[in-house]
Amino acid sequence: MLFHSFAFLYLFSAVYITIAFLIKISDYFQLNLHKKKVYSFFLLLSSYYFYAYWDFRFLFLIVISSLVDYYAGKRIYIANEKRKKKLFLSLSLIINLGILGFFKYFNFFIGSIETLFEGFNAPFSHLNIILPVGISFYTFQSMSYTIDIYRGSLKPTDDFIDFATYVAFFPQLVAGPIVRASHFLPQLSRPIVLTGNNFFKGLQIFLYGLFLKIVIADNVALLVDPVFKNPNLYDGIAVWVAVIGYSIQIFCDFCGYSEMALGIALTMGFKLPVNFRTPYLATDLFDFWRRWHISLSSWLRDYLYISLSGNRRGFARTCGNIFITMLLGGLWHGASWNFILWGAFHGFGLFLNKILSSIGLSFRPLWFFTFSKWLMTYLFVCFGWVLFRSENLNTAWEIYRKMMFFDTRDIYWQFLTLNNLFFIPVMIFIHFWFYKTKKDSFYFDVSSYYSHAQIILTSYLILLFSPMDQKGFIYFQF
Repeated sequence: MLFHSFAFLYLFSAVYITIAFLIKISDYFQLNLHKKKVYSFFLLLSSYYFYAYWDFRFLFLIVISSLVDYYAGKRIYIANEKRKKKLFLSLSLIINLGILGFFKYFNFFIGSIETLFEGFNAPFSHLNIILPVGISFYTFQSMSYTIDIYRGSLKPTDDFIDFATYVAFFPQLVAGPIVRASHFLPQLSRPIVLTGNNFFKGLQIFLYGLFLKIVIADNVALLVDPVFKNPNLYDGIAVWVAVIGYSIQIFCDFCGYSEMALGIALTMGFKLPVNFRTPYLATDLFDFWRRWHISLSSWLRDYLYISLSGNRRGFARTCGNIFITMLLGGLWHGASWNFILWGAFHGFGLFLNKILSSIGLSFRPLWFFTFSKWLMTYLFVCFGWVLFRSENLNTAWEIYRKMMFFDTRDIYWQFLTLNNLFFIPVMIFIHFWFYKTKKDSFYFDVSSYYSHAQIILTSYLILLFSPMDQKGFIYFQF
């Protein structure tokens, strides 16, 4: 179910109106429905319906993850011996990663083994496996709960309904942000309060995300998709424009989803963590990953990089841990060598970044040095996006070849239109607006006229520039 579909509009309207009705009933009859977990149970059913709308057959996977981690969390907490704590943590990790590995990576590894032993007539068979939407997101979210309890930084909840709602909360269920239990469970323990301020602030944030997705990302896709589908038909300039265009498309598509999730949750009184902070203003790769997909990069840092010893065992081990973390981060994105190489590419870039920062070079004038660092970081990220976007390594190689040794003959300028060039001034404005205002999202104070203008103007631009066909979110495939 897409956020920009009538089906979701009907679902959200029904959820919001029902919650408002329950609050009125509770207040009038003094029923205290919050204590009876009526709100949490209703949100849980709504979230399960939201996921089942895509394919009800895979709903049991979320239920299994919730049951396993709820039970494992309680057993870890009450266990007196370290060995027992490790046993139940292992149970959680094995079941969650086992489900994720089977549905997402089984055919990939079978195909890789088949290629490796090609010519030996080894009997390998592929399975017709459908990748469940959002499985990587809710699996990591659920696992973080048991890991935090094992580390002693979180106490388990005694209410399964609250925990299951935390895992399946529909605004961020499919593509994040990946929420920590310590951030979200306390919000479920408080009564839901619907306010006009939260609703209109959330509406502004939602419309901003919808604007990023429909007005920018979906229109830029009309420029990007043909070039990546068949780069042989385009010259080097067209390929460069498409690669830069994709850097904008994936940001607006994914950040758009995250902003819509934040806005939807806020209308109901819930606060989700910010997932993007102007990543294309980063002046080095470490800065980029502190700004891009923040919930995943912080998850990988806290639960993988630190578990590998982090930076506690010398410079060489630190660089190795960074590379392994990014390699597995690439694999998290998809069962393809493109994603593995993309992760390795960023791991190598962070390794170089670490070496250069340890040298401590400085240049004059400072502004030129800062600009050069920004430009090199952005170009590095764009080169990485080629691996991320290409359907296979042959396509990526062809695009790299045209980027590095491009020929300007037979330029195909017809792929450029006013619609898909619109992103250039808009993205410059958005990044520098956030840079100047230091805000986490694009909204104005509800009492100001700017908020009304933002809602009206954004709605108008969405209607004006919306493509005829609805496109799914890029990160739904992960």
